[in-house]
Amino acid sequence: MEKQESRKFLELADNFYQEENYEEALIWYKKALDHVNDDIEEADLFLKMGNLYLSMKNYDTARDYYENSLNLYSKNNDHTGKGYSQTGLGIIQEYNDHHDQAREYYEEALESFKKTGDTDRQIVIRSLLANTHISQVNHPPGDKGSNQKSGHTPSPQKLEEHGHKGFFPRLRKSGYKVQEKPAEIQGTGKTPEIQGTGKTRSKFHISPSELVTALLYLVGLIVAEALVAYSNLEVGLALEAVILFALLLNSSLKTSHNFSLLLQSMMALPIIRIIGLSIPLVQIQPLYWFPIIAIPLFAASFTIMRAQGLSLKNIGFIWGNIPLQLAVALTSVLLGVIEYLILEPKPLIATFNLQNLLLASVILIISTGLAEEILFRGIIQKNSETVFGASLGLLYTSLLFTALHIGWNSFYDLIFVFSVAIFYGYVFQKTRSLFGITLSHGISNTFLFLIVPFYAPLLYSWLPF
Repeated sequence: MEKQESRKFLELADNFYQEENYEEALIWYKKALDHVNDDIEEADLFLKMGNLYLSMKNYDTARDYYENSLNLYSKNNDHTGKGYSQTGLGIIQEYNDHHDQAREYYEEALESFKKTGDTDRQIVIRSLLANTHISQVNHPPGDKGSNQKSGHTPSPQKLEEHGHKGFFPRLRKSGYKVQEKPAEIQGTGKTPEIQGTGKTRSKFHISPSELVTALLYLVGLIVAEALVAYSNLEVGLALEAVILFALLLNSSLKTSHNFSLLLQSMMALPIIRIIGLSIPLVQIQPLYWFPIIAIPLFAASFTIMRAQGLSLKNIGFIWGNIPLQLAVALTSVLLGVIEYLILEPKPLIATFNLQNLLLASVILIISTGLAEEILFRGIIQKNSETVFGASLGLLYTSLLFTALHIGWNSFYDLIFVFSVAIFYGYVFQKTRSLFGITLSHGISNTFLFLIVPFYAPLLYSWLPF
């Protein structure tokens, strides 16, 4: 019965897709997704939805669906499916003038098709690889002739040259039929105008009940954190436990797949608070609280990654543009100084010397920068964007991040933390790399807790007020 329902919804979605009625197609693809239980069928649907979002020029969400399909294909050693997903990811990178990243995905796709012996698609991939070099020479990033400013679309023309009859496959194991020439991959005689994703983002079809549920969880976490910080620790912890149980139950009930993934990733938040407040820290130096709290945070992130099939690359473990990432990292100095002026914490080391500074810095960079950015930007924001879209997803994640800082007992610090969360989240949206924001986060805490406290008199003497 479930399979019949899924096929019926999928047929409707495909018909709407062929008519270029993308909004209706998206509704029925999501309905079909709710009735799929097989990994490969789910991966095939993710692949279709990636194609759909690419047709809608909604590149951020298309990338997420391609990555989801790639995770499932990889989990099931389906090299053909991996090749299609990797190609879609490469095309998105090429649309955004990220030629180096596009070549990485195309090369991975080439290896996948080599394993299946599919020589036809190997030819197409080699053409796409060659085209990235041509595009990079003729239209370097920022040039007036680059993809995003000229409407140049590299992939369809190259596929037309080979007369290929449908780059993406018929869906093999599910028996579903995919259209032979997706507009976003095959040549259609059209050259889509590529614009910034903010101008072309479609509406996300989150149901009213899911929206209310997400807001209730946010409010619940805020109330629990406030109780722990200001009122009643026991009641606050009890509420955290209730939220954890509700997230567990809600994510396993009949809800949309993407919303379920978001709820699963949010389960880490009450877990961290419950464990952190349950550990007796009386005899432990404040500096070592951070790695103790980071251990369950890393464990929770690793568990979520395994459950959702996320690789390190999926959550942002890529170098990205190194000069840009280092520029983001350098913001740590200003951020650390500003937050010190708000909180004025005592130093976490007894004496300021190189040995103490290096050891404590490493602890803070790993325990705060890396641990928190993996969970909030790499996992939660990624899932939140898939549910709400880029802007609202960034806002929702930033509010969750801010809620966990209520314990610092400063309204001004909450404003500061929210602003920084927006900044880090925006950088992650644009680069999909955790490198720069992890360094910025960790080093800013180094200035906040290790460096500025020893030079506070000098700092205040420089201030005009």
